[in-house]
Parts: sequence; C-alpha cells; structure tokens
Amino acid sequence: MYVCRFIDGEAVPMDETAIRDVLGPVTVGGMPASGLPESWDLEAEDGGDSEVYGDSEWLTFTRFSTGAILDRVAELARRTGAVILLLDCPAILPNEADRKHLPEPLRVDAIVVPPAALTGQAIAQTIAPRPETRRRPVLPHFPYHPNPVATGSVTASDEACACCRQERGWVYTGPVYAADAPDTGICPYCIAFGTADARYDASFTDTIDGDVPQHVITAVLKRTPGFLAWQSPTWLTHCGDGAAFLGHAGTRELKAFPDAVDDLRRRCAEWGWPPDQVEDFLGSLDKNGQPTAYLFRCRACGAHLAYADFT
Repeated sequence: MYVCRFIDGEAVPMDETAIRDVLGPVTVGGMPASGLPESWDLEAEDGGDSEVYGDSEWLTFTRFSTGAILDRVAELARRTGAVILLLDCPAILPNEADRKHLPEPLRVDAIVVPPAALTGQAIAQTIAPRPETRRRPVLPHFPYHPNPVATGSVTASDEACACCRQERGWVYTGPVYAADAPDTGICPYCIAFGTADARYDASFTDTIDGDVPQHVITAVLKRTPGFLAWQSPTWLTHCGDGAAFLGHAGTRELKAFPDAVDDLRRRCAEWGWPPDQVEDFLGSLDKNGQPTAYLFRCRACGAHLAYADFT
C-alpha cells in the first residue's frame, strides 16, 4: 500500500509534520528529532503492525494489519490530502478535485471517499471485496446515510433478502424495530423503497432528536439504514432537517471535527457533569469500544454534530 500526493501527475512532498503527528505515536522506538527514518516499524494500539519505507514524497506500507493501522493511514490521507494506492484496487481519493492531478492511468478507476468517511474501515472495504468475481449492484441513494458500507451498516452478501426474497448483493446489518420483522437479512433496497416498512411496519432507528417535518421523520426512521449503538440509536437533526450520519468515532477521529466536539461538550454539560468530568469523558471516547461517539453532518449548513453513549 502506498500513500502519496500528486500535483499535475507528479508526486510531491506531503506535510512532514502531519506524517510525524499521525505515525509518530505508533512508531516503534519513536521518531528521530527531525526528519523521517528511511524505514521504520509501526505498532498500533490494537496490536496491529506494519513496516514503512520512503519519505515525505512517497510512503510504502508493507505487511500491514487492518484495524488501527488502516485508521492511521486514513488519518494521514485526510491530513495531507494524499492518495491511497492499493495493489489491484482503485486509488482512494479524499476529494474529487484531486482526480485531475493523478497520473492518467489512475484517474478513471479512482474512487472518492470524502474525508468524513475516510476511515480504516473504508480502506478495508475497498480491499476486501477484490477477490470476489461478481460485481455488486449500485446501492440506493440514502441522503441521510451517504455511505452505509463505510459505516458498517451495509455489507456485501450473497444471501437472499429476508423481505423481498431476492439476492441483492448487499444486506443491512443495523437494528430493526418491528414486532414481526426478521432481526437480520433485510436488503438495503427494501429499506430505501419502503418494502420493509410496508410489510413489517419496520423502523431502522429508534428515535429522532429534534423538531422536523413528518416526511423527514419517515425518511430517517423508515427509509434509511440505521446504525448500531450501545444504547438505542438516536438520529440527530439540524436546520430543521435530519443530519447525515457519517459513522462511529472516538477521540482521535473527532480531532478533525472540533465543531462536533463542541456539540458533544454541550450535550455532556446538559447531563449536569462538571467540566473536568466532561473533558475526561471526551478524552475516553473510543470508535471501536465504549463510550462511543456518533458523528453527523448538517445537510444544510455543514455543521458537524455528535452524541455519545455507553452501556
């Protein structure tokens, strides 16, 4: 796996400070006082590891683990505007505007994963399907959940849908709220087209937070894939509309979204916690553990929102 930045088809140096900030904390033995080593080993918080070679212009990751290592790679790409190049996979771009700067052979197949959705899981999702020979159909458009594959709410499946009985290539993995609906196995098309709602009176999120029109409530609760949470999931709203769910987040992931952290801080203060307890809580957020934050973006003004829960 390679991480590099292109301008007019040529590799250019990435921000060395960003490289040190992102990879330094998981570099075995630490970074040198200045510059970058010619090669070094990474050991992430979850025990995953990788070997790294190169310089600020071109970094090569070999024998890399999934999990936290890929989270670091995703953060590096977000911080530097770099491209992620995977063997036998399309290049991953954080912004569509960067496509024109890629070397021409990479441009057509490159995929754009917006910074808010560019996570280690998104990289893994790009890698994992490659051995499959079949092509998955295009997912329905979910305006309130723009990338349900990256968030883990939809995954590839060759099983027939429990609702429509058709093999759709994808399956929803989040919660289902209905007396007679199956807990698993509903395809995202039955959610988007209202089939699951009509058949089971099913909802896919427990509650929506805020005063919004009824058609928004219906769209969010009954036409949008939900997400797993430690408590009953709540969908946030802003500017009179449902917000777009971007995924689970911990303290590290939220560093890129200070407005979401401020929103979390406000919500925690409403629980009656003193400021020091609030800050300790914000510092303990864990994307893959608990407490976990749930990140949203306003579809109107672009503000980022978040709430957190735990068992």
